[in-house]
Amino acid sequence: MKRILFLTLAVAMTACSPKNTVPSGNRSILADGWTLSRAGASAQYTVQVPSTVAGALSDAGFFAEDLMVARNYEKADKAIFDDTWTYTKTFSGKPGKGQHAELVFDGLDYYADIFLNGKQIASSDTTSGVFIRRTYDVTGLLKGQNKLEVKLRRAVKGDLNIGFVDWNPRPLDESMGIVRPVTLHTTGAVSIEDVYVVPDLDVENFKTADLCVRVRLRNRESRAVDADIVLDLGGGPVRVPVSLNPGDLKEFVLTPGEAGILHIDNPRVWWSWDLGKPELYTLAVCVEEGGKVSDTEKTTFGIRKIESRLTEDGYRQMMLNGKDVLIKGAGWTDDIFLRDTPESIERQVRYVMDMNMNLIRFENIWGKDDTVYDLCDRLGVMALVGFSCQWEWEDYCGLPEYKGYGCINGKEVEDLAFAYFRDQVTRLHNHPAVIAWMTGSDRIPNPDLEQRYLAVYAREDYRPYICSAKSQKSLAGWSGTKMEGPYEYVAPDYWYKDTEAGGAFGWNTETGIGTNLPQLESLKKIIPAESLWPLSDVWDYHCTASSSAMNNTKVLQETVNNLYGGFDGLNDFVRKAHAVDYDGTRAMFEAFRVRVPKGTGIVQWMLNSAWPSLYWQQYDWYGVPTAAYYGTKKACEPVQLLFDYATRKVYAVNETLTPRELQATVQVFDAASKPIGKETKTVKVGYREVVPVFDLKRYDGKPHFVALALTDGGNPVADNFYCLPAKDNEYDWKKTNWYITPITAWSDLGFVFRQPKAEVEMTVEAGKVTLVNKSDVISYMNILKAKDAAGNLVTPAYWSDNFFPLLPGETKVVTCRTEAEGYHIELDN
Repeated sequence: MKRILFLTLAVAMTACSPKNTVPSGNRSILADGWTLSRAGASAQYTVQVPSTVAGALSDAGFFAEDLMVARNYEKADKAIFDDTWTYTKTFSGKPGKGQHAELVFDGLDYYADIFLNGKQIASSDTTSGVFIRRTYDVTGLLKGQNKLEVKLRRAVKGDLNIGFVDWNPRPLDESMGIVRPVTLHTTGAVSIEDVYVVPDLDVENFKTADLCVRVRLRNRESRAVDADIVLDLGGGPVRVPVSLNPGDLKEFVLTPGEAGILHIDNPRVWWSWDLGKPELYTLAVCVEEGGKVSDTEKTTFGIRKIESRLTEDGYRQMMLNGKDVLIKGAGWTDDIFLRDTPESIERQVRYVMDMNMNLIRFENIWGKDDTVYDLCDRLGVMALVGFSCQWEWEDYCGLPEYKGYGCINGKEVEDLAFAYFRDQVTRLHNHPAVIAWMTGSDRIPNPDLEQRYLAVYAREDYRPYICSAKSQKSLAGWSGTKMEGPYEYVAPDYWYKDTEAGGAFGWNTETGIGTNLPQLESLKKIIPAESLWPLSDVWDYHCTASSSAMNNTKVLQETVNNLYGGFDGLNDFVRKAHAVDYDGTRAMFEAFRVRVPKGTGIVQWMLNSAWPSLYWQQYDWYGVPTAAYYGTKKACEPVQLLFDYATRKVYAVNETLTPRELQATVQVFDAASKPIGKETKTVKVGYREVVPVFDLKRYDGKPHFVALALTDGGNPVADNFYCLPAKDNEYDWKKTNWYITPITAWSDLGFVFRQPKAEVEMTVEAGKVTLVNKSDVISYMNILKAKDAAGNLVTPAYWSDNFFPLLPGETKVVTCRTEAEGYHIELDN
């Protein structure tokens, strides 16, 4: 009822107010109708905000369509971004009698001079820094028809800017632009500066929850004001009287004692999607003076409990609603020109769920707005947020490093970093998906700065504070994390055998096997035909931008040569690279599941790419899944059978809250696809249990295939498949460095691709694909492709399984969910 009342009041005030005024409590986002121009040039571009200058120009067709193709990006003219660029917006609105208006800028990159109706309200000598929320009282400047000009200069060496580190080339414009929303906020005498909801859930029986609501109000008048805070959770409003002195900025802490609706019986609990339903609440807050609305705000939040503890080995174990959870996630990046849309972001978050992962790591305060965090809330994907290593290495930041604390040292830069932290923690503190903050990535903050961080964090957040993504100690204690690599290829057995670096123990906050090669259809978009084969420097250019390693395909070529005995042409190379990717990425996730509770978390480096890349991605820049995507999906199936390369045993795992009793089957085939063993057992497995099922040591010494299946009353639950060599890889453990452990003797998996080509029959009906292996040999790695009429892979296309084998005589049915029309299915086997 109260939400309807708010709307009615707003309409009434609009109707009765002078021309061009807006109701108190109105937040008008100035998104459309901006123009963009370069100093000294006559051309104007119609743009939207938020945007970067390069992103806006790209949308306007300024760059050639092939900017990201081949090596064209390095030839682009960066000099145009040395000039000042101006965003201009005209809009209607002025405050009425007793009203106040402010312009709110959530993110300006990087140096800004701001003018409203010809009057300068901000100067670039004091207005710099991207992650600060800036507000300007413009009550006396609005005229009804208004002109807003924002003149921007790009960040330079030494600035704490948005960071892409070495993942790809730097943005041409250094992300210059209005990169977060601009809002015109109109209020009465009292404005709502922030609403912060702290839930306290009884996780013993989930029958009650208490909310603490902190409402920060500002009295914009030079007189004392008596007002009412009106709270509504959907069941009717509750009023709490408050008083503010002239000019007060004051926080009011409301508990069930002040407002009974803040005690909730039988609460709807927020869970990550894999454990339950991500329930959300909406709290409407209004401040009224004399019965009239002065300001309003709606806040979405979730009721759940986030905790962590250090294990006996010193690693951090995250807990959700009293349950230990294994973190299974990947690292996010925005598009290189910050061109992500709500649609593209939702597709990516749903990809995370489709891969059966439960977390996204944001090493940077990503997002042009809250879209990605809102989606994580709504869909139930946990979020780990924090600062980027962009500011911890002199090569990237441009400031000198100091005593292991990175580049943020000295009053001016520390004040800026503190302002960033304060504003971004406050911005995100109501998102239930956020489970922790990391104030460091590769380093820790210096003690003086961290004291300030900890003080504001105690006031503005309640979730675990983690000082670093690496195993380090700060004023806050041990991070409980590790970041020892690898970032380049290691074989599946590595994850089970390594006990010192990236192996399956603790919480590995970023790691991966290096190259995650796109499918051939994407490769042909990135690399022109003349450079596609043989492998050329164009391939290398689309690896990472690191100056020290991972900047070419040499390791991938070496891996394919040594594992599979070489490659014959483009198609063969890509197919074998997919096999490397699938098996390597799958093993990484599987090992951490097998090693629970010693393994507490695994974060793939990375989830996505900022530009067309060959490295660190579970789906490519075009939105097409890589082999790593399907390897991850298979590894993280909620209930699964997993092969341990170290013990040679098969384990059943379960990461649902429901215990299962299932039938487990193992079939073993020799190198020629002839069956040499089969066994079936009944297995019982509960939440986070790791139950040994089969011992396969007796098959060691000869190459073989292992097929695993879980069924329930004859109905398929999960399957898995391994190609196992006669001999494992041998590593030079003493030469392990930050990105790789060298392999000194390679396994021989050549038998995998020496199988005769199998005859596979495919039928397609309404998104359902049936494959039948009509041969007596294994059909290894059947790749299904949904293509449009032009031969492009459609996105998103959610396959129930892909890149999978077919046993001799096997029939398998898979499904494809997509909103695309007019597509057809192709099989590559």
